[in-house]
Amino acid sequence: MTEPHNIKLSVVIPTLGRPILIDTLKSLLAAQGVDDIEIIVAGRIADVAVAARVKDLVGRYPRIRHLEVAFPSGDSSRKKNAGAEISRADLVAFIDDDVIVASDWPLRIVEPFADPAVGLVSGPSLVPDDLPLMARLAGVTLASKAAGYVAQRYLQGDPHPREVRWSFLIGCNMAFRKTVLNELGGFDPAFWPGEEMIASSRATRAGHKLIFHPHAFLYHYPRSSLLRYLKQIYGYGATRIRLLRAGVEFEATTLLPALWVLSLLVLGITAPFCQWCLWLLVADIALYLVGALAITAQKVGETRHWKDVLMFPLVPLTHLSYGIAEWVEVFMPGRDLSVKKG
Repeated sequence: MTEPHNIKLSVVIPTLGRPILIDTLKSLLAAQGVDDIEIIVAGRIADVAVAARVKDLVGRYPRIRHLEVAFPSGDSSRKKNAGAEISRADLVAFIDDDVIVASDWPLRIVEPFADPAVGLVSGPSLVPDDLPLMARLAGVTLASKAAGYVAQRYLQGDPHPREVRWSFLIGCNMAFRKTVLNELGGFDPAFWPGEEMIASSRATRAGHKLIFHPHAFLYHYPRSSLLRYLKQIYGYGATRIRLLRAGVEFEATTLLPALWVLSLLVLGITAPFCQWCLWLLVADIALYLVGALAITAQKVGETRHWKDVLMFPLVPLTHLSYGIAEWVEVFMPGRDLSVKKG
């Protein structure tokens, strides 16, 4: 059993008790450097079979602890905070319960902390190969130019660790110095998704460096149905407005989907009464579809998977869902976006 003073990294996994949690735990247990980490599963597990398997792993591996907690609001943030509170390492990582970590992920995620100015580290969330079609299309869309700069979170890119902006942190693959996390007061329960974004913004404004380490990667299983994917994107759009209200740095490109939705609405309403508006609407849609086609072609060229051409309709659906959510959040703020079950 790892002695408390020898633990270099605490890994907190906020969970809804999905079956893939077992694969997440197994990937951590098989990784290099696992003897120096503790694993804290934070969340009540309703699925009897999954709960039994977690209990078995806890019994066989003393470095795994299960914190059975659930909260009526701010569930994800509060689970992370609860796990961090009982963690014993100076570095605390947070991963989702539907990821598979790389074989050397525990070693890589801690490397940048050798620099005392580094307060946060994140790594890419890659798209696995063993996915059903819809899940793959969701993953490649998020890793394409359709997602703007956000796509870089899903790609390794430059092979060298690099300092990045607060908005490059990805919630399913991040690590904090515990002192920095305590300084922030943990994760804000008012945010989901986006609790990691507000924490990253506040930390970097306090002078802590954020490093993106391309070799500290994991594989994240995207949403496997169109409805779940669009709900995910909707949550991202609403969160963007909440982040702006909270005072994060303004990033103009994140409002482009909202502006596109507004243009479609205004031109669509006026087109029956104004021929110029009709032509502008047609031009708006045509130019957008040309851009979406170019994005799709570029991504297919990168992946060399011909089925990825089917991401083409996901591009406008992604931007519509994101943009509509931004407007809804402007006029009807604070709606509950939390996931209640897996």
